[in-house]
Amino acid sequence: MATQVFSDEELERLRGFPEIGREELFRFFTLAPADVAFVDPGRGRGPADRLGLSVALCTLPWLGFVPDDVAAAPPGVSLRTVSPGAK
Repeated sequence: MATQVFSDEELERLRGFPEIGREELFRFFTLAPADVAFVDPGRGRGPADRLGLSVALCTLPWLGFVPDDVAAAPPGVSLRTVSPGAK
């Protein structure tokens, strides 16, 4: 017998991205040099793959998991990972 731990509403919230504040954006979505090297296009990854991987790498420490739909990340997250030096 399967037991549902989370309600449908909680599951939906866990599958997506919450709102992110400026402080969290800078704290969690700044790629370390090792992350930049890992995402490097020289490893055969295209632009979409690099963006998705960057968002996933930064989201894991922020939320403790990576939501199902990485493409649904808030726009600031995507811009921050594309332009890691942006202030």
